[in-house]
Amino acid sequence: MLHDERILKNKFAYFFTIVFILGWIIYYGVFVINVLLKGYRLVEKYIQFRIPIYFLNFIAFTLLIVTFVHVFKESKKMFIYLNITGASIIILASMSFYINYDEKWGAYIYSFLFGLTLFLIGPILLINYLRHSPAKSEIDNIGKHND
Repeated sequence: MLHDERILKNKFAYFFTIVFILGWIIYYGVFVINVLLKGYRLVEKYIQFRIPIYFLNFIAFTLLIVTFVHVFKESKKMFIYLNITGASIIILASMSFYINYDEKWGAYIYSFLFGLTLFLIGPILLINYLRHSPAKSEIDNIGKHND
């Protein structure tokens, strides 16, 4: 069983958090490896936003790794890093959407918002909801079993 100082409510929450963060690490890791080791550069239409895109990709990748480490350390800082990472990924996705669908964004905005909610915002809200908040006093634990 998990010890009393756990940061998430149950084992499923830990498993879901680890899989979610690992999936995003792999996604952004491919970009970082391609840029650093293979020397890939951005397509011509992204040139005007080159510096913010590189910066946000590297920051998101670094924060995902830090978040992943803090899950195993069972540190409450994991939630701060996860939320900052989520915000940077949302900004990066919005920039990418704006660049890709410059004139016809109205036709694809609902699918973009649905995908963003399904794959990023929803899981982050679920992880934040599954945060373990220990009881403040012994009276709150009357009649409840210990894990």
